Parts: sequence; structure tokens; C-alpha cells
Amino acid sequence: MPEISVIVPIYKAEHYLNRCVKSVLEQTYQNFELILVDDGSPDNSPILCDKWAEKDNRVQVIHKENGGASSARNEGLKIARGDWIVFVDSDDWLNKVALKTLYDLVKKYNVPMAIGGMRVVQEYTDTQIEAKEDAVVLSHADLMSRFFRLNGESDTHRVWGSIIQRNILGGYTFIEGKMNEDVEACYYLARKCEAAIYSDMPLYNYFKNIEGVTNSEFSKKKLDLLDIWDIVQKQVEQYTPEYGYVCEMNCKRARFTLLTQMNLNGYDHHDPFMIETKKKLKREVQGAFWKLMKWKMPVSRKMILVLDCILP
Repeated sequence: MPEISVIVPIYKAEHYLNRCVKSVLEQTYQNFELILVDDGSPDNSPILCDKWAEKDNRVQVIHKENGGASSARNEGLKIARGDWIVFVDSDDWLNKVALKTLYDLVKKYNVPMAIGGMRVVQEYTDTQIEAKEDAVVLSHADLMSRFFRLNGESDTHRVWGSIIQRNILGGYTFIEGKMNEDVEACYYLARKCEAAIYSDMPLYNYFKNIEGVTNSEFSKKKLDLLDIWDIVQKQVEQYTPEYGYVCEMNCKRARFTLLTQMNLNGYDHHDPFMIETKKKLKREVQGAFWKLMKWKMPVSRKMILVLDCILP
């Protein structure tokens, strides 16, 4: 029985899939299964998945209709046999010691989750790192503080690159059909874990495609971020009401983030909905200006906030 289940959602990943799969199969820790979830991909990804399954009996493949990354993760969780879960995106890759380092950490510190460091890359490199003792124990309060970015932390809303005890995810379902669903998932994990361990070792390679969708014109889909924060806010009211104000501030910050993206990336100026959305976001950000200025953020972000509020 595998100790770890690695789940990879796959959609239009034919150019990146092999390097991702290879990085998992070549881990120094070997007691794992790799679950490749083909999310109705229209390219050659399904064929590549099946070829990997033929080569290595640790690889399992699920073929399903397209439903998004969350849907694919949910399907992977249904068949996962490991006591520990690791999520990897299909265009990213792991360093060879990633699984061993994360697994050793949760076992040594007896915690239900270990969060690994990551590096952002714009091209593939096979640079490896040596495992080292460099970890910080995070209490439940630390996890909640980290999630709400109370001390000015950078964005930590990601589930990939961590190892999570299967029991913690028992009964959990990723929100399907939305972007930024990891925000809600990270709140859930912070709420459920009494403690975790964090290592800043760059175990995970996050591939930032400078020609990809994240750099394109602002789309309506990005407004899902507001829906996700509304969901989180309702959960906070129910489970952790003591974090009500900081959650409200994160909702305001989400609106600031979206307004900034519209200003920087542009949007369809002929779409009445987008025009009205821009006006609404600006009104809301202007109304929250002083609260946001007092919130812990880098000075560079506060300068952008000023520009967002005064630019026509």
C-alpha cells in the first residue's frame, strides 16, 4: 500500500506533462502512487498519461469530462490510497527530495501537514537541492495568521507543494467551477490543522508561463475571487468568528487586487458589464482606502493603492 498519493490534474498539458511526471517518478522517496487525472484534455495529454501508466505500475490514470482542476482533484481523492496527499500541477515539477523532505517533516514533528517552499521559474531547469534541517513549526494561530496575511505575508493560498494527512481531507470537496478555489481550501486546512511545519527549501518549481492566460487581458472569470471570499466569509462567521474583521479586510484586499489587475492588464472597454464592474470596484476600494492603508502591506502595494484610487 502506498504511503503517499500524488494527484496531478491535467488539461492541455502535453508540452509540460512529461517533465512533471518524470520529476515525481524520480523522487528519492519511492513509496507512493501517482494519480494522473485527465480532465477531458483535447490535446495529446490523455495518450501521454496512458503511456506513463504502461511504463510504471505506480501510475494510475483517470479519464473524465472537463470540469476544472478542482473537479480533477476531487476525482483523484476518491481513489487515493495513501495516508498522505500531495497535489502537483501538470506544468510544474518537484525537486528530487521533495516527497522525502515533506514526509520526514510530518513524521518527525507529528503534524498533519508540511508546507514546502517553492521557486517561480519561467523555463525548465533540473537544478536540485540538498535536503537540510530548516523548518518552523506553525501553531493553529500561526496558520490562521498566515492565511489572513496578518503580518504582511506574501500570498500563501496554494495547496500544491504541501503534504497533507488524508484524514484531514476526509469529507472535504474542492469548490468546482471557480478560479482561486485554493483560497477556500487553504482556509479549511488552516482551520482544521492544530499545527503544521513549514520549510523554506524550494521543493516545488512553479512554472510561470509569461505568455499564458495569467498575463492576458482581465477576464470575467477572475471575478470568481470575490465569490470565493464570500464563501470563506460565511465559513468564518460559522467556525472562527474571532477572525471576522481580518476576513473582511481580506475581502476588501481582494477587490483592490482585482482593480489593480484591471488597470494593469486592461479589459474589454466595449463590454458594459466590465465597465460597470470597474466602476464598482473603484468605489469599493476608495471607500476602504484608509483601512487598507493601515493594513500590513508592502509600501509598493500601498503606492499602487493610491494610484488605483486617483487614476481616472
